[in-house]
Amino acid sequence: MKFHLLGDPIAHSISPHVYSAAFSEWGIDAEYEVSRVSSDDLSEAMRNPQICGGNVTLPHKILAASIVDEMSDEVQATGACNCYWRTEGGVLSGANTDVAGLTAALGESEFDVLGSRVLLLGAGGAARAALHALVEGGVSSVAIQNRTLEPALALKKTAPNIATLVVEGEVLDVTYDLVVNATRLGLKPTDPDPIDLGMITCKSVYDMVYIPGKTAWVRSAIKRGIPASDGLGMLIMQAALSLRHWFPDQEPPIQAMRTAARVALEEA
Repeated sequence: MKFHLLGDPIAHSISPHVYSAAFSEWGIDAEYEVSRVSSDDLSEAMRNPQICGGNVTLPHKILAASIVDEMSDEVQATGACNCYWRTEGGVLSGANTDVAGLTAALGESEFDVLGSRVLLLGAGGAARAALHALVEGGVSSVAIQNRTLEPALALKKTAPNIATLVVEGEVLDVTYDLVVNATRLGLKPTDPDPIDLGMITCKSVYDMVYIPGKTAWVRSAIKRGIPASDGLGMLIMQAALSLRHWFPDQEPPIQAMRTAARVALEEA
């Protein structure tokens, strides 16, 4: 059995280590590989008959939702898909495990989102999952900041039942209980911070990006005394949820997956 992670860029991913640890723990003969694909090639890659399923990462999560034949409630709600698989009848099914993955990761980090005011950075597929998770968690309001306006306005429409605000220009002078980075900023050492923490007041930070040694933005938050976590916990939890879709009779070995992820980052 073969599973793929589809995206661009893709070389930074440690997902193969995470899934390989699960397959090894289960004693299953399965492989998980990364494939760098363009948007033009995504549909063909997802429908490759030699691949049982896999994951989709930036920047293709929104496009992937339009490719699957059947979609989960989370995909319908967010318009983004990060997990897919082929059924015995050849139907391409899609889910969004980022939503519950972020919820679990925030819980592990002891970030209580209930009633909180959140600043969400980004408006792509990851941000759609983040907004849905935050709304389900009972936040009081979400301010969305993105480098371009139209995707932020489109994201706002996916959460009509909660107070959402699209921030144009500088972030408003308010205190945020949580700031979530759902952009790709931080993957490269030369990337600027998603937002200058010296320009805002916030009580906690969650960066959906993960790299060896944590992102510069997370390190900056910690130096300022702000509780901060990177996206490693979310990676593990969304992977475990993906495994539940592919192997519903197996219990994901989360501890083995977490250990493999940490070792992979230390060796990167």
